[in-house]
Amino acid sequence: MPELPAGSVMYGYPEECARFSARHPLWGEMMANLVKALDIAFTRVQATYSICDGFVYFFGRVISEDFMEITLISQHGYGVAASKLVRSMYEFTVTLEYLHKHPEEADTFLDYHLVQQDKLLSRIVEIFGESVIDAKAIEKVRKKAADVKSDFMIPVCDHPGAKMRLNHTWNKLDFVSMAKTTGDLGDLIIPGYYLPLRHAHPAVGGFAERLEIVNGTMSLKSESQADIADRSLMTAHNCILFMLTVQKDHFKLGALEEPLQVCLRDFVSIWASDSDLLEP
Repeated sequence: MPELPAGSVMYGYPEECARFSARHPLWGEMMANLVKALDIAFTRVQATYSICDGFVYFFGRVISEDFMEITLISQHGYGVAASKLVRSMYEFTVTLEYLHKHPEEADTFLDYHLVQQDKLLSRIVEIFGESVIDAKAIEKVRKKAADVKSDFMIPVCDHPGAKMRLNHTWNKLDFVSMAKTTGDLGDLIIPGYYLPLRHAHPAVGGFAERLEIVNGTMSLKSESQADIADRSLMTAHNCILFMLTVQKDHFKLGALEEPLQVCLRDFVSIWASDSDLLEP
């Protein structure tokens, strides 16, 4: 380890980073190959000809940053924190894949932002009073939401003539159903959505996973969560490869084909080193 300049402070857990490197000796090589692919995908000027193009490109950038964040904290043994971030990354990846396959729904996705703005405004006014925001601004937000709300009304039940209510999301499909439409990406619903959900919200399952009993005394586990970190990182690694595939297909990036194949092989080398896919 290089000597730190005088007066500097090191944060994190170098010993956990060393354990991570021991578990994943090919990680550095994989990251170098992944960065090459990411550079081809994003270090360029991309002309966007539709709303969907913009979402596909910039969602890809967000997913890339999510992956780097998850990698950083996983290397330091924070598996639960990595799991929480994976939930968001997976949702972005599923939405990216869905919009790529259904570009005609990008306008609907954008319009729901107006409904969300109205919901946020209502909570702000409820807590702080209407005087906290300019009356004209309130009127503007509410009018824009009113113009699109009818597109997001759904029946409260399946009975004919049922009352309508405002949907809690932009699509008539719930998230799990949307994930299923994306093909292989939908197979990650357990490690990408359900297991992280146990840690993202107060739940007995996630809470119990962080407890231990030593000599008859229950306490919060003091050691790192390497198993959860690796599980989360493998899911995140999967997601970034799905994202790169969408970038290649959506924007017809022929130059990305070979680097992406290298990245896919790297994934198998790290997470399934005994796979037949690695045979010459």
